[in-house]
Amino acid sequence: MTVKRSAFRMWLMALAGIPLLVISLDVLTNRRITNYLRELIFRPQDTQIFEPRDVIWAWVMLFFSVFVIAWGLKELFLPTKIIECRPEGLVMRLGGPLRRPNVVPWPLVADVDQYTIVDEGKKVPYLLLEFYSIDGLPEDPWGARWVADNTLAILAEDWVDTPLVVAEGIADYAVDQARRESLEAARSLPEGRDGAEEE
Repeated sequence: MTVKRSAFRMWLMALAGIPLLVISLDVLTNRRITNYLRELIFRPQDTQIFEPRDVIWAWVMLFFSVFVIAWGLKELFLPTKIIECRPEGLVMRLGGPLRRPNVVPWPLVADVDQYTIVDEGKKVPYLLLEFYSIDGLPEDPWGARWVADNTLAILAEDWVDTPLVVAEGIADYAVDQARRESLEAARSLPEGRDGAEEE
Protein backbone atom coordinates (compact mmCIF):
# COMPACT_ATOMS: atom_id res chain seq x y z
CA MET A 1 0.00 0.00 0.00
CA THR A 2 1.55 3.29 -1.15
CA VAL A 3 0.02 6.78 -1.15
CA LYS A 4 1.13 9.25 -3.82
CA ARG A 5 0.06 12.70 -4.98
CA SER A 6 -2.29 13.14 -7.91
CA ALA A 7 -0.35 13.38 -11.20
CA PHE A 8 -2.97 15.76 -12.60
CA ARG A 9 -2.49 18.22 -9.73
CA MET A 10 1.28 18.08 -10.12
CA TRP A 11 0.94 18.75 -13.86
CA LEU A 12 -1.28 21.77 -13.15
CA MET A 13 1.29 23.04 -10.63
CA ALA A 14 4.06 22.80 -13.23
CA LEU A 15 1.88 24.63 -15.77
CA ALA A 16 1.07 27.37 -13.26
CA GLY A 17 4.75 28.27 -12.98
CA ILE A 18 5.20 28.84 -16.74
CA PRO A 19 3.54 32.32 -16.93
CA LEU A 20 5.68 33.51 -14.02
CA LEU A 21 8.78 32.16 -15.75
CA VAL A 22 7.92 33.88 -19.05
CA ILE A 23 7.18 37.26 -17.42
CA SER A 24 10.29 37.20 -15.23
CA LEU A 25 12.54 36.32 -18.18
CA ASP A 26 10.90 39.06 -20.24
CA VAL A 27 11.56 41.68 -17.55
CA LEU A 28 15.19 40.56 -17.21
CA THR A 29 15.83 40.53 -20.99
CA ASN A 30 14.18 42.47 -23.86
CA ARG A 31 10.87 43.37 -22.10
CA ARG A 32 8.73 42.95 -25.21
CA ILE A 33 5.72 41.48 -23.40
CA THR A 34 5.86 43.85 -20.44
CA ASN A 35 6.32 46.92 -22.68
CA TYR A 36 3.33 45.81 -24.75
CA LEU A 37 1.19 45.36 -21.64
CA ARG A 38 2.38 48.69 -20.26
CA GLU A 39 1.33 50.47 -23.47
CA LEU A 40 -2.10 48.86 -23.26
CA ILE A 41 -2.67 49.83 -19.61
CA PHE A 42 -1.11 53.31 -19.38
CA ARG A 43 -1.44 56.38 -21.56
CA PRO A 44 1.76 57.50 -23.37
CA GLN A 45 2.11 60.55 -21.08
CA ASP A 46 1.75 58.34 -17.99
CA THR A 47 4.22 55.66 -19.06
CA GLN A 48 5.72 53.84 -16.09
CA ILE A 49 9.45 53.21 -16.01
CA PHE A 50 11.17 50.14 -14.62
CA GLU A 51 12.90 50.59 -11.30
CA PRO A 52 15.57 48.44 -9.59
CA ARG A 53 12.92 46.85 -7.39
CA ASP A 54 11.14 45.57 -10.52
CA VAL A 55 14.30 43.70 -11.51
CA ILE A 56 14.62 42.29 -7.98
CA TRP A 57 11.02 41.04 -8.08
CA ALA A 58 11.69 39.54 -11.53
CA TRP A 59 14.60 37.53 -10.10
CA VAL A 60 12.41 36.37 -7.21
CA MET A 61 9.67 35.31 -9.66
CA LEU A 62 12.26 33.54 -11.81
CA PHE A 63 13.62 31.43 -8.95
CA PHE A 64 10.14 30.69 -7.61
CA SER A 65 8.76 29.68 -11.02
CA VAL A 66 11.75 27.42 -11.74
CA PHE A 67 11.28 25.76 -8.34
CA VAL A 68 7.52 25.25 -8.89
CA ILE A 69 8.00 23.84 -12.39
CA ALA A 70 10.88 21.57 -11.37
CA TRP A 71 9.04 20.28 -8.29
CA GLY A 72 5.81 19.73 -10.23
CA LEU A 73 7.60 17.78 -12.97
CA LYS A 74 9.62 15.79 -10.44
CA GLU A 75 6.42 14.80 -8.59
CA LEU A 76 4.78 13.99 -11.92
CA PHE A 77 7.48 11.56 -13.12
CA LEU A 78 9.00 10.48 -9.77
CA PRO A 79 6.20 10.94 -7.21
CA THR A 80 7.10 11.01 -3.53
CA LYS A 81 5.67 8.21 -1.44
CA ILE A 82 3.72 10.16 1.19
CA ILE A 83 2.63 7.08 3.11
CA GLU A 84 3.93 3.57 2.61
CA CYS A 85 3.11 0.27 4.29
CA ARG A 86 6.19 -1.82 4.95
CA PRO A 87 6.72 -4.95 7.05
CA GLU A 88 8.56 -2.90 9.68
CA GLY A 89 5.72 -0.38 10.06
CA LEU A 90 3.83 2.59 8.67
CA VAL A 91 6.21 4.98 6.86
CA MET A 92 5.23 8.68 6.67
CA ARG A 93 6.99 11.85 5.52
CA LEU A 94 6.22 14.21 8.40
CA GLY A 95 9.53 16.05 8.67
CA GLY A 96 9.48 17.74 5.26
CA PRO A 97 10.60 16.96 1.70
CA LEU A 98 14.33 16.72 2.49
CA ARG A 99 14.02 14.80 5.77
CA ARG A 100 14.09 11.07 6.33
CA PRO A 101 10.63 9.47 6.62
CA ASN A 102 9.20 8.54 10.00
CA VAL A 103 8.49 4.86 10.70
CA VAL A 104 5.85 3.80 13.22
CA PRO A 105 5.92 0.05 14.04
CA TRP A 106 2.61 -1.72 13.46
CA PRO A 107 2.06 -2.56 17.16
CA LEU A 108 1.98 1.21 17.87
CA VAL A 109 -0.75 1.94 15.27
CA ALA A 110 -4.05 1.95 17.17
CA ASP A 111 -6.56 3.06 14.53
CA VAL A 112 -6.87 4.59 11.05
CA ASP A 113 -9.85 6.39 9.56
CA GLN A 114 -10.89 9.28 7.34
CA TYR A 115 -11.39 12.77 8.76
CA THR A 116 -12.78 16.04 7.43
CA ILE A 117 -11.91 19.55 8.65
CA VAL A 118 -13.97 22.57 7.62
CA ASP A 119 -11.54 25.37 6.75
CA GLU A 120 -13.09 28.71 5.68
CA GLY A 121 -16.28 26.96 4.61
CA LYS A 122 -14.44 24.30 2.57
CA LYS A 123 -14.31 20.64 3.56
CA VAL A 124 -10.69 19.47 3.57
CA PRO A 125 -10.05 15.68 3.62
CA TYR A 126 -7.57 14.20 6.07
CA LEU A 127 -6.37 10.74 7.01
CA LEU A 128 -6.75 10.17 10.74
CA LEU A 129 -4.13 8.03 12.50
CA GLU A 130 -4.21 7.13 16.18
CA PHE A 131 -1.06 5.79 17.86
CA TYR A 132 -0.36 4.13 21.18
CA SER A 133 2.90 6.12 21.34
CA ILE A 134 4.18 9.11 19.38
CA ASP A 135 7.85 8.89 20.37
CA GLY A 136 10.05 9.96 17.47
CA LEU A 137 7.30 11.83 15.62
CA PRO A 138 7.68 15.61 15.07
CA GLU A 139 5.74 18.05 17.25
CA ASP A 140 4.95 20.19 14.19
CA PRO A 141 4.46 17.67 11.34
CA TRP A 142 4.73 18.76 7.73
CA GLY A 143 1.44 18.42 5.82
CA ALA A 144 -0.37 17.23 8.93
CA ARG A 145 -1.63 18.35 12.34
CA TRP A 146 -2.14 16.83 15.75
CA VAL A 147 -5.87 16.83 16.55
CA ALA A 148 -5.49 15.03 19.90
CA ASP A 149 -2.69 13.77 22.15
CA ASN A 150 -1.88 10.68 20.08
CA THR A 151 -4.00 11.36 17.01
CA LEU A 152 -2.56 12.72 13.77
CA ALA A 153 -4.51 14.09 10.78
CA ILE A 154 -2.57 14.05 7.48
CA LEU A 155 -3.75 16.35 4.68
CA ALA A 156 -5.10 14.24 1.79
CA GLU A 157 -6.31 16.95 -0.57
CA ASP A 158 -3.88 16.15 -3.41
CA TRP A 159 -3.80 12.35 -3.10
CA VAL A 160 -4.68 9.91 -5.86
CA ASP A 161 -6.94 7.89 -3.53
CA THR A 162 -9.48 9.14 -0.99
CA PRO A 163 -8.63 8.93 2.73
CA LEU A 164 -11.24 6.19 3.16
CA VAL A 165 -9.60 4.00 0.51
CA VAL A 166 -6.19 4.64 2.05
CA ALA A 167 -7.46 3.86 5.56
CA GLU A 168 -8.95 0.56 4.38
CA GLY A 169 -5.72 -0.32 2.58
CA ILE A 170 -3.59 0.42 5.65
CA ALA A 171 -5.94 -1.60 7.89
CA ASP A 172 -5.86 -4.57 5.50
CA TYR A 173 -2.07 -4.45 5.28
CA ALA A 174 -1.73 -4.27 9.08
CA VAL A 175 -4.00 -7.31 9.51
CA ASP A 176 -2.08 -9.29 6.86
CA GLN A 177 1.25 -8.32 8.44
CA ALA A 178 0.06 -9.44 11.89
CA ARG A 179 -1.09 -12.74 10.38
CA ARG A 180 2.27 -13.26 8.66
CA GLU A 181 4.18 -12.52 11.87
CA SER A 182 1.95 -14.93 13.78
CA LEU A 183 2.58 -17.71 11.25
CA GLU A 184 6.33 -17.06 11.28
CA ALA A 185 6.34 -17.16 15.09
CA ALA A 186 4.44 -20.48 15.03
CA ARG A 187 6.90 -21.96 12.52
CA SER A 188 9.85 -20.91 14.62
CA LEU A 189 8.65 -23.00 17.62
CA PRO A 190 10.78 -26.13 18.24
CA GLU A 191 9.29 -29.31 16.83
CA GLY A 192 7.49 -31.52 19.34
CA ARG A 193 7.01 -28.69 21.84
CA ASP A 194 3.24 -28.74 21.55
CA GLY A 195 3.18 -32.54 21.92
CA ALA A 196 5.41 -32.40 25.00
CA GLU A 197 3.10 -29.88 26.61
CA GLU A 198 0.07 -32.08 25.90
CA GLU A 199 1.73 -35.10 27.57
